[in-house]
Amino acid sequence: MLALINPSRPCAVPADARALLQRFGLTTSTLLTSDRQSPKLSKGQAEARAVILHHLPARALAAAITPATDGATPARSFVPALFELAEVHGLTAAARKHDGCPWSTGGCAMGCLNWSGHGGLNVSVAAARGRRTLALLADPAAYGRAVLWSVLRHLLRARRDGLPLAVRLRGTDDHPWHRHAVPISEAEAEAIAARYGVDLNPGVETMAARLAALTELRPYEYSKAPTAGALGLISQREAGADVTASFAADRATAAADGIAAIRAGFRLAVPVALRKGDPVPSHFTLASGGEAVTVPAIDGDQSDHRWADPHGVAVILRTKRSRGAGPEADAFSLAAHGLPQYLADGHAVLTWPD
Repeated sequence: MLALINPSRPCAVPADARALLQRFGLTTSTLLTSDRQSPKLSKGQAEARAVILHHLPARALAAAITPATDGATPARSFVPALFELAEVHGLTAAARKHDGCPWSTGGCAMGCLNWSGHGGLNVSVAAARGRRTLALLADPAAYGRAVLWSVLRHLLRARRDGLPLAVRLRGTDDHPWHRHAVPISEAEAEAIAARYGVDLNPGVETMAARLAALTELRPYEYSKAPTAGALGLISQREAGADVTASFAADRATAAADGIAAIRAGFRLAVPVALRKGDPVPSHFTLASGGEAVTVPAIDGDQSDHRWADPHGVAVILRTKRSRGAGPEADAFSLAAHGLPQYLADGHAVLTWPD
């Protein structure tokens, strides 16, 4: 339900969130990357305005604060500024334990899109994503509030353009936002209603519930989580997120996991080593343990707006260059041919139209 909007009313970022952002050199205007800054997000500007949140993936934060790290590229190596920031704020131990992608495989971590584009060239990008990750570890509640206020800020731009706002928070990691608590006081809820015209419940709710309550948003995610369980795909969907399951060909249970996700009604994002401009297959088949499923395939590179796609399809994503990736990354994607591709627990087949 929309409240009476008074755009002249101020709605300051909560003090704890503002202080946290200042400690880590962040602002609500730079916390989220918009479609003005992301080539992938810009492809869907006719459908919605869009924002994405980037953290360091998997064990990349631990590597960045370890002086002995000598990665294949500067962005994958030791980042002194992050080491100093972690030390100053007493986060070194937490950063070394942090795993932003608990379900990643070796090929996924090596070939991660975090290291594509500017993320693979510029250490400043890795540092910015690392600062966000450290802020998340330092004060999860305040960080969640900062993210929410940043979303509201971008909502105004989408409204001016007469479009919904697509929000993807698992941009380069798999943080469980569907369980991340975001507290809002009664005064803050009143200020949000007056400034942005949306009603949010005071008290503590998860980020996924907060975003789901904003009817002008299109929250969506990719996740490599299992289908079941408290952190799984079904739990994420029940919390209000539109989730696309991510397929990893080098996982020991790749075929079974993909079949389970499709059977549960999810899209399945499938990386394929296609060249730019090559056609995508028309269908995708997975088989494991006597069970097989075949689903239509769509081109996932036309835009990132998975929320606009039908469920129960294979979203074909061309493998992008991850700078500094070793040969392990090749196992994460399927090859671009119609032959059976044998997985640890079954096989996959891509079918092209006649």
